[in-house]
Amino acid sequence: MSVMTRELPMCEQDEVAPHPTRNYATVLRAVYAEIDPPEGYRVEIVEGQITVSPTPAPAPAHAYITGLIRSAVDAGLPNEFGAYENLSCEEPEIDCYIPDLAVWPRELLRNETHWALPGGECLLAVEVTSPKQARRDYAKAAGYARSGIPMYLLVDRQRQTCVLFTVPEGDEYRERHEIPFGKPVTLPLDPPVTIDTAEF
Repeated sequence: MSVMTRELPMCEQDEVAPHPTRNYATVLRAVYAEIDPPEGYRVEIVEGQITVSPTPAPAPAHAYITGLIRSAVDAGLPNEFGAYENLSCEEPEIDCYIPDLAVWPRELLRNETHWALPGGECLLAVEVTSPKQARRDYAKAAGYARSGIPMYLLVDRQRQTCVLFTVPEGDEYRERHEIPFGKPVTLPLDPPVTIDTAEF
């Protein structure tokens, strides 16, 4: 079963839809958990709506950028953490995302049996935009902030800009830094990790 939503022609500055009630959230997540998407697609809950979109792996440029970021991040992480691709991340309200890349405690992955990982355990979420899906990736900042994820790195391929969101507070990040492709991006991990975007 698959549920499709139409991509609305909205920009990132448009008003975010209000969050649904708790009962609706319970039902929606139950439906979401039962969906078996067609091969080559992935299912997420974004802004309270179930969305089905193509998985980004077949796009060489998308995979290339994700791989560069993963190599840089993995090389600087302490042994107890790792960078992983395409694992479900559940935020406290209703949404459930599948970030292109995220940093998780290795022990959590080893022992977790639930189909989605708690966003509160994530240190960094990374999304690399695909054509016609940039708005959705910007909207995810609210859910990542609600989860308390310290950093959200959005690589906007269309604008050729990296957007680094930090200092989560409620459903937003207090700080937002835009770095054009070609300039280094420093992630405030411990220790800090610098990503060379010259090849993006």
